[in-house]
Amino acid sequence: MKKIVKKIIGLLCLLGAESALVFAEPEPVDLVYTNPGQDCAHSVRLSWHTSEENSVVYYSKAEDSDYKHAKKIKSTGVRTPVEFHDGEQYYRHEAVIEGLKKDTSYHYKIALDSGYESGDYSFATADNDGEFGFLWTGDVHSNPDVNIRRKLSEKLALSAEEKLENDMDLVICTGDEVCYGAYYDNWQEWQGGYINRKVWAGIPGNHTYYDVFLKKGQEIVDNRWWCVTQNPPDNGPVEMRSNFWFKYDSILFIGIDSIDTSYLNQQKEWFKQVLEENKDTYQYLVVFQHYPYISGFNGGFGGTNVAYYLWMNLFDKYGVDLALSGDHHVYLQSKALVNKEPVEDGKSGTTYFVCPQIGDRSREMQGTIKPSIIKSRITSSDLAQESGLSYFKVTKEGITHTLLDGNGDIVESHFIPAKRPYVEPGNMTLVLILIIAAVILAGSVAAVVIVRSKKK
Repeated sequence: MKKIVKKIIGLLCLLGAESALVFAEPEPVDLVYTNPGQDCAHSVRLSWHTSEENSVVYYSKAEDSDYKHAKKIKSTGVRTPVEFHDGEQYYRHEAVIEGLKKDTSYHYKIALDSGYESGDYSFATADNDGEFGFLWTGDVHSNPDVNIRRKLSEKLALSAEEKLENDMDLVICTGDEVCYGAYYDNWQEWQGGYINRKVWAGIPGNHTYYDVFLKKGQEIVDNRWWCVTQNPPDNGPVEMRSNFWFKYDSILFIGIDSIDTSYLNQQKEWFKQVLEENKDTYQYLVVFQHYPYISGFNGGFGGTNVAYYLWMNLFDKYGVDLALSGDHHVYLQSKALVNKEPVEDGKSGTTYFVCPQIGDRSREMQGTIKPSIIKSRITSSDLAQESGLSYFKVTKEGITHTLLDGNGDIVESHFIPAKRPYVEPGNMTLVLILIIAAVILAGSVAAVVIVRSKKK
């Protein structure tokens, strides 16, 4: 049922994507995002803008097509907490939906006091059975003046769903889904795609930070525009709202804002705290950020914005499985690495990725390639000028990465074996129940002992 519903919604979204878009001012309901909850089997977090102060979210299971059994969340928006470049006025809303059933498709709509109702948005909760998939994309640079980028992104996502025939309800984005964060119409253009039917977990890129001034070119400002369009779990370091973590089935995902390095020490302390608090509760650990850990340009540890040395020790210590990144616009996959060296024991090492762009800004890999650490790359001799999208199939035995090119064709596939045993979510719940019961029992016994001693 879940797959059938998603295919129908996907077709409708694709048809809608072909319509002409006009960007004059915010729509009555605009910039709607379904972000992950901390536990994606039971919660999601919503973000949206409206032209009116009050709005109501109606949500229900997908089969309840006319919302007869819908629950609702009322929201009073905040008036233009952050200004965009062209001075758009809007109300900003956030909501958290909890108590959802795992492995279930939902849909929702947003209604205003005036009677206006949005179209349908949809998502599906995690199965929590250790078998699932997710898409990975980045560097789309959505812009209404060059809408081939968003349309191609939509095409590749649909191609992945059709050819791989697996549930892929989650999208990880390593930044720069829009060209300029300060321009409202860049975000509006991005809304025409598949994010309307996915749980979207993106992290800021340098373009998300951009404001643009004539005669001055591109200027990096801060994450204000990203923060006013997204609502991920509020569990990052207090200094930076744009860092967060969440669990999706057997994976612990950690998103890192790599653009502003002013709070790097706080990020590292937070990273360690997250790993200690979640110890033994996940099978895979996946970290994602925008700036690359390994250079896509030269295929090594040098180059612009390479973050390997900033995080290497922590990634090695805690056993990060995958480290996803973007920015360089060329595809690269390393071998499993520990302290800059490849390991082949199948029990250790982090696999580092750089994602290709989508659209019309491809680059050629340059510089010296270090073949000893590289498992796969795109160079000028094969697919350097191509766009690309990745799919990860997760099982209890390992993770298979599949790369699709700009035509939607499968280019290659690599298997990364599991380094930890699968953790049954139900068992963790039972453990917590037993711990709580033991504490209560111990308290009761202590109380009885105290009462008897007083009687004596």
